[in-house]
Amino acid sequence: MRRALFMATGANRGAWYAGLMEPLKNAGIDFGLIAGVSAGGIAAAWFAAGDPEAYVDSWRRADPYRIALHPALSFGRRRTVDHLIGTITLKTMDLEAARTSPVEVRMAAARIVAPGLPLPKFEMAVFGNREARDNAHLGLMLRATAFVPWINGLRTAVEIDGERYMDGGLVNRTPLEIVPRGQFDEVWIAACSPSGIEELTKALAENRREERLVVITPGRDLPAGRWSMDWPTLGRTIEIGRRDMSEAIDRAMSGRGPVVHGARAGELRQTLG
Repeated sequence: MRRALFMATGANRGAWYAGLMEPLKNAGIDFGLIAGVSAGGIAAAWFAAGDPEAYVDSWRRADPYRIALHPALSFGRRRTVDHLIGTITLKTMDLEAARTSPVEVRMAAARIVAPGLPLPKFEMAVFGNREARDNAHLGLMLRATAFVPWINGLRTAVEIDGERYMDGGLVNRTPLEIVPRGQFDEVWIAACSPSGIEELTKALAENRREERLVVITPGRDLPAGRWSMDWPTLGRTIEIGRRDMSEAIDRAMSGRGPVVHGARAGELRQTLG
């Protein structure tokens, strides 16, 4: 069975993605491609690195901090998202394992192509672990896919090989096209934020996929908000992800048609026809 996994945006609700990893590993479900954007792009690299405990620990390490709403306010316990990715994610993840994994990783980012107000003009760009020259290069890709401009600074960006990039969600929160058609029997799709689920519903309605789809969304409202940082909240969010994925796996293994799990499953199921 050839499978791909795609994970949408989510900001700190993306802690939910950390809960998805262990049930998949325990069930022996493997993917040939893991793709994502923003929080989902970072999650894709974590899945390729293959250490569920370290992934959860990266969220636990965020607990002492709070999000600074501007780089000028980034000091002490308040830090920008990019700072926290650099000092927690890139220090906790086994970048070598993610970079050299036999599983292909694709991360979407927004490449700046022209000036504009209040934001520059963007086009979608896709990075991959197989393109990363070394661990530092992969680290830049991870920062780029989740470089939120309002918090990290409107006039700053992540520069990679002479090009400047920001959060891929600025172009598309659910760029399913980074999972190529015709190469997989199943595509597993996970989305954790309300806006991501709305855009996923629209994307699935407008672009029919021929593969069997397994769509996983939260089965209840997540306690974590967009910028939640405290461990009790993030830990509960991760645990919801574990339960959601465990239930989705049971459904996926017991049926043949599309599988939809989550509080809004009815709407998504209707979209899939």
